[in-house]
Amino acid sequence: MAQSKFSTNFLFNVFGSIFPIVVSLGTVPFYLHLIGTDRYGIVAISWILLGYLGFLDFGLSRASANALAQLGHATSRERSPVLMTAFYSNLGLGALGGLILYPIGDMVLLHFVRIPPDLMAETRHAYPWMAVMLPLGMINGVATGALESRERFLLSNMLNSSTTMAGQIIPLICIHFFGPQLTVVLPSIVLSRLGMIVLAYCVVMALEWPIRPLDFDVTWLKRLLGYGSWVSISSLINPLLDTSNQLIIGATLGVTSVGQYTVPMNLAMRSQVVATALARTLFPRLSRADRGEAVDLTRRATASLTYGFGMICAPGILFSGAFLHMWVGGSFADVSRPVAEILMFGAWTNGIAFLPYGLLQGQGRPHITAKVSMVEILPFFCVLWLLIKWWGLPGAAAAWTLRVTINLVALYLLSDCLSKQTWRLVPGLLIMTGALIVSLLIPMNLVVSACAAAVAGLAMAVAAYRLDPGLHDMVHRFVQRAGGNPRLTITG
Repeated sequence: MAQSKFSTNFLFNVFGSIFPIVVSLGTVPFYLHLIGTDRYGIVAISWILLGYLGFLDFGLSRASANALAQLGHATSRERSPVLMTAFYSNLGLGALGGLILYPIGDMVLLHFVRIPPDLMAETRHAYPWMAVMLPLGMINGVATGALESRERFLLSNMLNSSTTMAGQIIPLICIHFFGPQLTVVLPSIVLSRLGMIVLAYCVVMALEWPIRPLDFDVTWLKRLLGYGSWVSISSLINPLLDTSNQLIIGATLGVTSVGQYTVPMNLAMRSQVVATALARTLFPRLSRADRGEAVDLTRRATASLTYGFGMICAPGILFSGAFLHMWVGGSFADVSRPVAEILMFGAWTNGIAFLPYGLLQGQGRPHITAKVSMVEILPFFCVLWLLIKWWGLPGAAAAWTLRVTINLVALYLLSDCLSKQTWRLVPGLLIMTGALIVSLLIPMNLVVSACAAAVAGLAMAVAAYRLDPGLHDMVHRFVQRAGGNPRLTITG
């Protein structure tokens, strides 16, 4: 029963992420056509600045999710102080963050990034709406944590998917009626998200009732801050390390290059749907489990994710160039192709790193993930600056991919998840590396890239069946249930 529930929750998380991704991919060409590459780049940088100040919740969203997961079977009366303390704290800190974001964003957008002169006034008038977005995002994290701590992943995904899709579609409708200005795009994003957050809290209150609105508990605040202060360091540094490429590209190569980098970066990050879903599904259980059980869960999940996610990323590397030409076309695709290929490899290693990251934080050791992030800062920015100078946009992609790959190795060493069975992951690494080398060195048309992608996906699937015991057993159970011979045995 527990395994069945876990698999169901995992599927909810996968499909709950796929639906908004499909909508997002479908709307990008419309945004590029309706508002242009320059405006799209400004919107992308605005979202980056918003992510940077997410650390101002001092990790309270993650801390509350961890605490509520440990109280998964407690009464609503016992959970209410955690929920309300996190809500009021995030609301207050979000408002403070919005006040800080306004002057910082003004300085970065209007003085650091090279924005075309004809868009300066429009950007100045539209930007204040992004400051309003920060407290909304922070209190939404508390609602999501409350739902997922009870493993109500279906509800959580329905609400989050609806929020994302509304934020993509409603601005396009507003552009159609009111014009392609930033002063139309950003307010429509904010107002659509506000409506969905109100709905999310109505659902949480119905599940957690009775909730006492005045259940702010100083003792719980201290406990949450003790855990969350380390999480907040990761929340500050990780967005900086993940997206600083775009800011530096904007400063050195111009805002047009930001759009040419952001599109493949978003494509790579959204390919992590399987990794994100698995990490989200595991986190409540890792928070409740003892150390030995948590490590064992993570090791088994690593083998499945390495090959399962590899079946997406290896073909993705080889087919990304052809896909970009079909999707956005023209010179934009020619510039973005090598960027996408390199970033897809990084998306794979970064996705696998979600597992030891979640293990360390679920087991109450967020200080380790924070310290790893701090150590990476200076080397990463040095490498990033050099590779952008030497190689342009592909150099920025290579710097990010190198960092997340090193981060993966460090987290697995520090989480004690490496074992004698780690060698089973090596073939997956070789297939991914081969796919990247082939895609960068050999020009391919649509048919050739599709065939190469199919071969890479098949190679990863065969390796998964032979080397991942979990997938091997799952295939056998599926064959038996489908009417195959239950006595059939295939050695692996």
